[in-house]
Amino acid sequence: MSYEFNSADSLLNDFPNPYRFQNIFLFVTAAVTMTGAIAVILSAKALFQEHNDKLAAVTLSLAMLLGGVSMKTLIKALGQVRFWLGRRCPLGLCAELPVKACGVGAGTEDLLDTMRHRALDFPEPKGALNGVLYSLVKDLITSPTPIQAAAVLHFHSILQMAALLVSLIVSFFVFSGTAHEGVASWLYLPASGLSLLSPFLQQSRLSMDAAPDAQAQASTANGAFWKLLGLVTFSIMAPVVIPRVLPALSVPPLWIAPALLLTGSLVASIIFFCALIARLDRASHTDVSCEQTTIAMNCAPAQLWTAISRDFQASWERSIPNRAYANIPPDVSEGERGSFGGYIVEETQPVPTSTTQYSTWGEALQVTSARLLLALDAWGVVCAASASIIGAYYASEFASMERMEISRVLLVVIALCMVVVLSHKTGHLLWSRMQFKSRLLWIETSGTFQTSQIAIGNQFKGHTQSSSTLTRIEDATLRVWVADIVSVVFGKDGHRSIIAMASADGVAKSIADRLKAFAADQSSVATPTSARDLERAQSIGVLDAAVRSATAAAQVEEAQRAALRSQPATAQHLAGSSTRKAGKVKFFNVEKAFGFIRDRDGNDFFFNANYVKGEAAMTGAEVEFEAAQSSRGPIAKNVHVVGATV
Repeated sequence: MSYEFNSADSLLNDFPNPYRFQNIFLFVTAAVTMTGAIAVILSAKALFQEHNDKLAAVTLSLAMLLGGVSMKTLIKALGQVRFWLGRRCPLGLCAELPVKACGVGAGTEDLLDTMRHRALDFPEPKGALNGVLYSLVKDLITSPTPIQAAAVLHFHSILQMAALLVSLIVSFFVFSGTAHEGVASWLYLPASGLSLLSPFLQQSRLSMDAAPDAQAQASTANGAFWKLLGLVTFSIMAPVVIPRVLPALSVPPLWIAPALLLTGSLVASIIFFCALIARLDRASHTDVSCEQTTIAMNCAPAQLWTAISRDFQASWERSIPNRAYANIPPDVSEGERGSFGGYIVEETQPVPTSTTQYSTWGEALQVTSARLLLALDAWGVVCAASASIIGAYYASEFASMERMEISRVLLVVIALCMVVVLSHKTGHLLWSRMQFKSRLLWIETSGTFQTSQIAIGNQFKGHTQSSSTLTRIEDATLRVWVADIVSVVFGKDGHRSIIAMASADGVAKSIADRLKAFAADQSSVATPTSARDLERAQSIGVLDAAVRSATAAAQVEEAQRAALRSQPATAQHLAGSSTRKAGKVKFFNVEKAFGFIRDRDGNDFFFNANYVKGEAAMTGAEVEFEAAQSSRGPIAKNVHVVGATV
């Protein structure tokens, strides 16, 4: 996505960086872990100098682990150290149309249903654990989709990690000092690692950018429920099953690594979950203005789109064009009478609000959700410091340590590094929250039309006359829908969610009144009701008087010429007003029963199946026809096929 800059957009150009507080913790984490990595590298260097290559390689892998965490957090911080919010941000509520394009963007129908029903649509929670979650946090059901998905994932994760931690503690007391203690303790290492990764593995099933699939949501929730039941069963049956199934291997116990991993990740998930609940975006208002009226106009209804375009341009926010979601102009080209319908949907440029921006640390610490997010990132820094200290201290002692003790150190550092990544990654979602306000405009019209020829001027003794084709609209329905909406987005390129809709009755009524006045003022002398009609009728009268006086002297000469032309005119009248021609069928649509004939002079004539006499006139057939003139152009009547289709 490109960045559009305008020097007058001070609100967008100077928008505060929502990640500025998290960046500080990311830089501290990067510095701490890099310091630990350098210290471990120095220990590896010493081991290489002592020709202890195997231990040096293990030590170097530990340094690479700390250095990898440092580089990951540093890249993340540098990538968001500068924040741009251009005119194209945030994304539209649905797919946008190109400039002057006609059509309906993907997702627009759902948006129109939201306005029509004056209600926001949220997925219904499915699954046993989700039923517990949504009953405990009642406002969660009306929160944006990313918030609901994150709450579900971390609620499941908290329950699983808590149950696994309790199971680990019980197993520790049961197997402590027994021959199977080592085997039992090592079983919890992969189990705790999978428990930590489960929120990230499930994100593909519960998308944070769209409404979660009900079946996937229920499957995930029920799966977590069965996992809890399995952990409880394992805690009860493990003292009996493990001694009978697994051999008593001489393996040193490893309780500290899974315990640290579970405890650290559990604390991070609990802090994040509390911050999320403290900053729920509740759908408080769901009202929409709708002004309905009738209009009558003496022109094609698509001409109303000209006035709508000018009206919409007047609503541009900070001179930024609206987002167009649908544009279906009414079409009256199918015949001389019938029905029509059309609608247009646009949204003004979303403007960021300042409800969640904290300019100082003091302001951030006064808000509960911000305090918890700061605590979450601080917890990540604490775990990073712990991993660096443990790694740097024990790396210098590897030469005097047993192999299993070195393995314990590596696993403990890995567990702490995983908690560091989890803490900063989960907090990023809430730091990226931005709130916008905008206005949705939806105008629709429908009705019937009739097209006819009208003559303007004195039909009896006037000399200045005019004729035109009139499209008359009577009692067409015009609806104007307007809603002031508040939406949230998590990341400037994320999916926007509407959290509130407010009515704007005055705006809807003023737009409807202007369009109704525009329709009534359209020019037609057939019923001179508008000021423009009266002006044109008066001009025609003045011109008629001038032409009458100027042509009085030519009337005698015209009469003489008419007498001379009387005989050929009479013959022509007897022969008929139409002319018999020969041609070939250029195109014929069998389904719609119409086509075009091209005569030998290269002129095209419209015809339908009703005009054909005898054999059907298909594409390429040689035909004869009578050329006539209609209100819509040249037509062919009494069509006869005279030659086979080529």
